[in-house]
Amino acid sequence: MSPVPYLLTLLLIASTLVSCGTQHRFATAAEAAADSSPVYRLPYEEGKRYRLVQGYNSWFSHRGRLGLDFKMKAGTPVLAAREGVVTRAVDSFSGHGLNRKYLGRANAVVVRHADGSHLLYAHLQTRSVLVRPGDSVRAGQPIGRSGNVGYSAFPHLHLIAWGPTPQGRRAIPTRFYTDKGILYLKPGRRYRAVKAGEGKEVF
Repeated sequence: MSPVPYLLTLLLIASTLVSCGTQHRFATAAEAAADSSPVYRLPYEEGKRYRLVQGYNSWFSHRGRLGLDFKMKAGTPVLAAREGVVTRAVDSFSGHGLNRKYLGRANAVVVRHADGSHLLYAHLQTRSVLVRPGDSVRAGQPIGRSGNVGYSAFPHLHLIAWGPTPQGRRAIPTRFYTDKGILYLKPGRRYRAVKAGEGKEVF
């Protein structure tokens, strides 16, 4: 029996038991109440729900990384989470696996936002990217389709944001509009995409 299905089962079980993306990991209660960081829309179509299988610092492949993985079928439309300008767009890679030869071979789009932050959308389907470097995109605009390309064990969408911080250029946590309110996402939970501005703030 291949070890991959076994590893995926362990990942999904652990995702439901471990909270890796809660707000208190990044701020005190007082700081959370005054949180003024940008709020992103979920990167898929309004009304759709997907499970977050890995969050910030999750054990499988996010140790020490502020990344998010949404489990979704290959070919699912991926939408821009914030408006900005495309700085990178690659969709020529194919193939996937957990062999190191696939590192750095994920199809991806990177968007720069007005505040100087960037958001990476990775593991996109081959030949599915709809934008090119220099294009302006609006929040909710289709930019490609999810896939299973590069260092990847199953079809999913990987997000990671980075930007200027007091400590320099680093990965940063991000809040999202969801059917449960405005919050930092937790692995093991499914989130439905809503219109920007819907829902109360949740800490």
